[in-house]
Amino acid sequence: MSSTTLYGRARERADLTAFVEAAATRPMSMVLLGEAGIGKTALLRAAAGLARERGFRVLPLDGPLLRALAAPRLDPALRSWLRGESTDEPALLTAVLTGIDRLTASSPALVILDHADRADPALLELLTLVVRHACTERVGLLLAARGSEPPAGLGGEIARYRVGPLTDRAAARLLNTRPPSAPEVPRRLILRRAGNNPLALTSDVPPREFRDRLDGLPAATRRLLRVAAVADAAEPVGTLTRAGDGHADLRDWAPAEEAGLVTVTGGRVRFEHPLIRLAAAAGPARDAHAALAACTDEPYARALHAALAAHRADEIIAAALEESAAAVGRRADFLAEGRALRLAAERSPEPAAAARRLAKAALAAYRAGEPACAIALHRRVAGLTTDPDVLGVAAAGAGLALVHQARFAEAYDLAREAVERRPADGQVALTNVAVAANAAVLSGSAGHRAGLPALLDLVADGTGGELGEAIVPGAANPATRAAVLAVADPAGPVPPDSGRAPLSGLAEITRLLATSTIAWLTDDSVRAAAELSSLWQAQRAYGAPGALAGRIPLMILAMIDCGRWADADEAIEESATLAEVGNLTLLQRSLPALRGFLQAVRYDGTHPVLLPARPAGDPFSESLRRRAAGMAALSAGDYDTAWAHFRAMFDATGEPVHYVLGPRSLPQLAVAAAGSSRRARAKAQARQILGGARLRAGSAPTPRMAMLFAHAEALLSDTDEADRHFRDALADQDRALHWPLERAEAQLNYGLWLRRQRRGPESRPQILAALDTFTRLGARAHADQARRYLPGNGTADAFGGLTAQKQMIARLAADGMTNREIAERLVLSPRTVGSHLYDIYPQLGVGNRHQLRELLGSGATGREG
Repeated sequence: MSSTTLYGRARERADLTAFVEAAATRPMSMVLLGEAGIGKTALLRAAAGLARERGFRVLPLDGPLLRALAAPRLDPALRSWLRGESTDEPALLTAVLTGIDRLTASSPALVILDHADRADPALLELLTLVVRHACTERVGLLLAARGSEPPAGLGGEIARYRVGPLTDRAAARLLNTRPPSAPEVPRRLILRRAGNNPLALTSDVPPREFRDRLDGLPAATRRLLRVAAVADAAEPVGTLTRAGDGHADLRDWAPAEEAGLVTVTGGRVRFEHPLIRLAAAAGPARDAHAALAACTDEPYARALHAALAAHRADEIIAAALEESAAAVGRRADFLAEGRALRLAAERSPEPAAAARRLAKAALAAYRAGEPACAIALHRRVAGLTTDPDVLGVAAAGAGLALVHQARFAEAYDLAREAVERRPADGQVALTNVAVAANAAVLSGSAGHRAGLPALLDLVADGTGGELGEAIVPGAANPATRAAVLAVADPAGPVPPDSGRAPLSGLAEITRLLATSTIAWLTDDSVRAAAELSSLWQAQRAYGAPGALAGRIPLMILAMIDCGRWADADEAIEESATLAEVGNLTLLQRSLPALRGFLQAVRYDGTHPVLLPARPAGDPFSESLRRRAAGMAALSAGDYDTAWAHFRAMFDATGEPVHYVLGPRSLPQLAVAAAGSSRRARAKAQARQILGGARLRAGSAPTPRMAMLFAHAEALLSDTDEADRHFRDALADQDRALHWPLERAEAQLNYGLWLRRQRRGPESRPQILAALDTFTRLGARAHADQARRYLPGNGTADAFGGLTAQKQMIARLAADGMTNREIAERLVLSPRTVGSHLYDIYPQLGVGNRHQLRELLGSGATGREG
């Protein structure tokens, strides 16, 4: 493994880098400690790579190295020590240190010893002695040993560095490097069994050493370990002991505990290493499952083990397992529900029953945040049945899973086909219409949205059956239908939801999913954030990560819009783990852009905004990426780059790439156009885009869009109409409560416009109000701009303090003239003009021509009031 292919070891890599760099000038020593397979050897290899990159000699600590320390003439003391003879310690120490000096004369060295726990204690004692007395030698000693404590013989002078399991995110990324396994096996189940141990994640066969450790145990103990390995980790030790025919006093567990294989505590058995469990479970296990089915008291476990012990299909066993799956599903343990349903399908004698159970398993996989599993299960259902209702249930799970994978067109088509099959269960049909609407929100496709009303017309209320009611209860139908129509036409009428009594259970969750979607589409950001946040908290509590994954980007956008930035930060970080564990493409694409947007508005000039450089791959995520990149460019004063990004949120004809995100970025588009080096052309394009957006919004845009339209119109206006447009944008004080950043941006730009019109006293309240909001939100880039242009902050005095020649140069530069053009006008050399501008910028608190233009006003060559 190279020094650049570690997963989730950024901190360890940084620490190793510091270790190696320190060893270039003085002696360093450290031992890496951790369980088998945790990655110690990989870290040693990474350290070796880092050392070689810095010109080190990398030497394995073995017999040849020890002999080389005393070459060309083998020192008697070292020769005696190598033979195991009694040796004079000072002479031995002198020999080793002298040899190290010789080996590091031309370059520093890194000495590596893996498996130090297997090394001769005498060698470890010698290393401790050398470390204790080393002073100026340019050498690093890096060891690795199994366990949490260093092996005998290694002294306290050598630093301990404990290597722990990977984080969930890192383990998931490592799992992605494995050759594809059965897609129906949930990723979370693999990660849970591996305990985030790298070797356990990348190997299905336990190393021989683990099997050998089991072989040395008594037969009774091995039998108990086999039972424990195939049982759930929560199974009581008493149940395991009875199933394994062990003594009731637990004496048969003692050999395994003494060997460090398991710990029996709190009435449970815990394997000390995931590969021990894998080794114990190897081979046929039907007898162990049969014994567990006979001994366990938990209904789900009893049904599961009975099915695993069965040799053939059995409807009684399959039905019992399906019933137990429903019970764990009601507890929101969707991984367990899906596992039971998949196994029930395997034990089903009839294809129709197997298909029904697999369809329900696909839905459980979606709810568990396992999209690949849900999609694979749908394919199996399609191969078993043509029943529209069963296919519809599977299509709902797979369609939502395809949304999670950002495959919106496939999701829409799958759901559409399910509706067009006309299932008898109306709730199955309505569920698939809702799936199609979910896909349409994110795809931004006008064709997808236009097709939704026709699909809705195919669904009759009051025809729900058992399958459909378990997905979308009929009590929530009014809200679900309203949400579909809002997706089809956000500017259309939305049925009122106020006054409706709250529902309960799944029906209330379904209603909130619908009303929060309507709120997001109709710019009720406060309500969208509140409702989606409540659903987010619920899914965190109940462990249903997939149920809200497709709405998470909308929730975070609503939080940002209404000023809940700390909540947005928390949601982004938690969702990033969800994205990696479930391999959810939608979140993997959208979260970096959402994080980047917050970084951009908080930009303080010290840390770069980190954004993906490559296109995101779908209209929604790409629009988020462009929006964040454009905001980062604006924060840095780079208007041309900002214009390129915001313009890319619309196609060549001015249509938004995403029908919601594009129009919400119109003021930023206008700011970038006005500051662009090709100002006239950019403003003309921006006006065309703005006009099209107004037409699409209809005669009654939302209050938010009315504000954004007026703000953009003011920024693009070259007449006194700008004043009216700014006033329209700021007319409603309540907008500050719903969209604080966007209203404060309008206030700031109005204040800057007033300054350019020589109306300084009027500009001050606008800029001060904007500054207060930016400061409260933590929008540092915006706040810095507001402070820079705030009347009375010394900028006007600074301009007045410039020489007449420098004032003229500043005004001409603000007009857009190049250094050469200014030089010709004032009969100076271009170099002199550049030198003057170099002095002018810091005196006025600006960093470039764009900011100078904002400060002095585009085209204004007279002094501002």
